[in-house]
Amino acid sequence: MASESALERDIIDPQTAFAELGKIMLGVEPMGAVLERIAHLARRAMPAVDEVSVTLLEGQKAKTAVFTGSLAVQLDERQYNSGFGPCLDAAVSGQTILVDTAAPDSAYPDFAKAALRQGVTQTVSVGMPVPDRVVGALNMYASSDGPVDPETLEVAKTFASYAAVAVANAALYASTAALAEQMQLAMQSRSVIEQAKGILIARHGYSSDDAFQALVKVSQHSNRKLRDVAQALVASTASHPRGGQHVDGR
Repeated sequence: MASESALERDIIDPQTAFAELGKIMLGVEPMGAVLERIAHLARRAMPAVDEVSVTLLEGQKAKTAVFTGSLAVQLDERQYNSGFGPCLDAAVSGQTILVDTAAPDSAYPDFAKAALRQGVTQTVSVGMPVPDRVVGALNMYASSDGPVDPETLEVAKTFASYAAVAVANAALYASTAALAEQMQLAMQSRSVIEQAKGILIARHGYSSDDAFQALVKVSQHSNRKLRDVAQALVASTASHPRGGQHVDGR
């Protein structure tokens, strides 16, 4: 996957990008237009990133609302079609998920192989949480040789927070029952994943990240969605407090 030069790309520094974000009039422009501006600003502010997309949750389904290039939406849709992938798990959990597509022990082996065939070496999906709910994820695809640096991750999280506010703000202006139900389902998914992580932390002494990775690996190996794995663990633990369903992704 060839990257554009800085001149072709019109690279800007993060502070300039954040200043541009601050000029966006939430509630005035359509949500799609706002998200498109956020995605393109993110791509310009992060030279290590080749393409950016935004995944939105719609009840039990996900869709790519905006994307800066065809590769991003192709890799997003591959995840939606299979039902598994980092952008989906970030969208339902609020986590930040990094994937080194060449790593032999990737938690997402099928996705990693498909992305690597397209020249993608690193992917980052950042959950877009607002209080008590997650509305989707900001996804970044890179062909850089090394891992995504911490500074780029912090910039990505800032953009994800702006995108989350844009979506939540749009929801305030919508009164449809369908949208209210979608937001409620997203909140429930995040809640049960956090409960399952808490169970693993208490049972095995895992860190928060290790607990999440354990759930992800069981999801991949059992071909079940992340929230379904979490729900099964919580339900099993409630029925059998001393044991419960065994989950150990290490």
